[in-house]
Order: sequence, then C-alpha cells, then structure tokens
Amino acid sequence: MADLSTQTSRRRLPRDGTKRWTRLANGRGLGYRRSCAAAGTWYVRVYVGGSAYRMTSIGTADDEATADGRDVLSYRQALEVAIQWDPEELAVAQRKRKALTVRAIVARYLEWYEAHRKAYVEVCNLFDVHVLPDLGDLRADQLTPDRLRRWHQGIAAKPARLRGGQTREARTEDQKRARKVTANHALTALKAALNRAVEDGVVQGPGAWSIVKPFRGVDTARARYLEPEEVERLLNVCPPAFRELVTAALHTGARYGELAALTAGDYRPEAGSVHIGKTKTGAPRHVFLSEEALAFFDRLTAGRSASEPLLVRQDGSRWGRNHQYRLMIEACGAAGIEPAVGFHQLRHTYASLYLMNGGSLVGVAKQLGHTTTRMVEKHYGHLADSWRADEAQRHAPRLGREERKVRRMRAKATG
Repeated sequence: MADLSTQTSRRRLPRDGTKRWTRLANGRGLGYRRSCAAAGTWYVRVYVGGSAYRMTSIGTADDEATADGRDVLSYRQALEVAIQWDPEELAVAQRKRKALTVRAIVARYLEWYEAHRKAYVEVCNLFDVHVLPDLGDLRADQLTPDRLRRWHQGIAAKPARLRGGQTREARTEDQKRARKVTANHALTALKAALNRAVEDGVVQGPGAWSIVKPFRGVDTARARYLEPEEVERLLNVCPPAFRELVTAALHTGARYGELAALTAGDYRPEAGSVHIGKTKTGAPRHVFLSEEALAFFDRLTAGRSASEPLLVRQDGSRWGRNHQYRLMIEACGAAGIEPAVGFHQLRHTYASLYLMNGGSLVGVAKQLGHTTTRMVEKHYGHLADSWRADEAQRHAPRLGREERKVRRMRAKATG
C-alpha cells in the first residue's frame, strides 16, 4: 500500500485540463484533472497487461466544495478509494452495457414514454413495425452507421402498410415522399430510445446512430383539403350522427379524439367558443366560433346537461377509436370524392378555408392549438397569399411621392 504521507502535494496539480497522475502500488494510479471553469475530478486507473489500463472517475475534488467522502473527495479520501477500487466492477458494467439489445432498450424507453409523453400507442406501433423486426436482436454496439443507413433506406423502399393487412407500393412521387417521412419517424424514435439509454447509463454513447441523418426535404407536401362544393356533397351523404361529427370538425378544426371527448358543458356560448380540454399536446385551448357554428352548437346542446357527451353515435354511445374510419371512406365514395380523404383532412380543410377567407396565420395557429405558426406556414402558407396581397395594399409604407406613369417600351430586335 502506498504511503499516504509522501504523495504529491495538491498545490502542484494542474488547472489547464490535463491529467496529472500519482503512481501508487500494484500498477495503480490516482489522476487529477481540472479546467479553469470547474472543480477538479479524481480518476483511478489500473494496469491490466500489455499496454492496457482500466480507468474511471471516482469523484469531484474539494476545490470548491467541502469533501463529504462520497461525491466530493479530499486528496486523502481519493487515495483511499483508488487503492481499494476493483477494476473488475468497471469491466462487468461495461459488458452489461454492451450486451443490452435494441429490444431491451426500446422496452425501457417505452416504459418511460408512457409516463411522460403523449401518443404512446402510435410510438409502440412505430417500433413494432419498423424497428424491432430488423434491429431488435442486435446489441447497441452492433449498430454500425452502415447497418443503420441500410435499415433506414429499406423502410423507404418497402410498400406502405394499409388497414386490413394490405400493402401499397410507392409509385407516385408523393407516395415515395411519404415512405421517406415514415423512415425518418422510425429513425427519430430509435435515436430517442438509444439516447435515453445513454442518459440512464445503460448504454455507452454517443453511438453510431448519432451520425446517421434523415432524408432531407421530404416534409414539404401540401395538406389535402376539401373544396367548398366537396364539403357540401360530403355533408349531404353522411348518416345523421356522423354528419354532426363531421360538421363539428369543419366548424372547429379539432382532431377526432378531441371531438369525441367533448361534453355539452365544453360549449361556452357566452364566450362564443368550444373548450378543448383533452388535446394532443396536453395544453387546453378555446376554439372561437362563427355565427353559423354558434347556431349549430346551440342546437346540439339544447336540453342537455353539462356532463353529457356532446357528440354521440347513432346508438347514443361515445365515439371510440377508429369508429370514424369506415364511415369516412363510405361517405367519400358516396360523395364522389376521389381519392377518399381521412377524418384528419377535415382539420386541414378548416385551416385552409380559414386562410382563404382572409384569416391570419397566427389566428389559425391558435385555433388549431399550435404554439407557433411554423406548422401552419409549412402546410398552409401558400393559401395565405391572397390575404398577404390585401394586407400589403392596406398596410405597406406610403412615401407620399407621386410617381408619373411610365409606359414600358419593347426592346427593338437587332438584326
């Protein structure tokens, strides 16, 4: 055992970010490193043969805080820890981290995700369909950049999965773009799970996944929306209960799940709004209504108690998961809307018609529940051109100078 009374003085240890080592007995060393901006850190290393060492940090030096013998160590305490430290503990921990498979990492991540995030079912499906079948049995250290890139590109090349177990090859440019969007979503989810494992200390990182990039320029498709005449045809063919649900979506821009959760008490006629309490982001919002929408909700809530569901199916039960799917396809077929649109396109229709009627990007963003206009500009910004032109006519700077009319002359052709 080293004589603790004869070791290097703390006053001689560096402050420039380099490590200074004190040699101990049996191939051990105590290291100290300190930058100018933070307290120093104690390290221990043990010679294990050849030119190999095992090394780890053992605590913070008592440069700026009083030593507690656990997290903050004095020089003498650091020496004692270094002498007693078993390098095999680090080797076992490293082997465990390398042995963890993607399947185990994803399971840990989903447990955390369910407690802290929304859209748990959708994320589970993303992992089950696109990540685990190809990568689930690999260890984290086997995820090389080449392996991950081939997996990512492979998702984009696969047919899209449809309801009922059917598939569809990507033939059009928009279908190919959509497959790349799906591949990007899977890559983002996998990176999130791996990064969470690094933060938890069960995987070494950063890993190869950090250098694999998503497809660029694929999130630029314009949102599909219904023209006013298509809206009228759709409403004319919907069954009565479903017509009320579709009408509520077109008056509010709310998502299907948000509408299904509404009660009669969520309609606030005194404020001229509907209160959306159960949202995708967890932040409630008020959607302000037009005169036509107010009349619709007045009729819908007449004689109902505040706790009753606002929108119900034909048998009086609540709308549940996927109840709208078949009805929407059948209604689009009866209305001659091809290709058929999903219920979510009613939200796009609300936003698009709002802007084309002169609404602002900020206004529609707040109605839809977005905290910024980024998503609105991405999907609907091109529809605001007429509004911008009108705004420019009314609000652009006036310099107070009369300009004479100038008639442009055509350039003469030269022989």
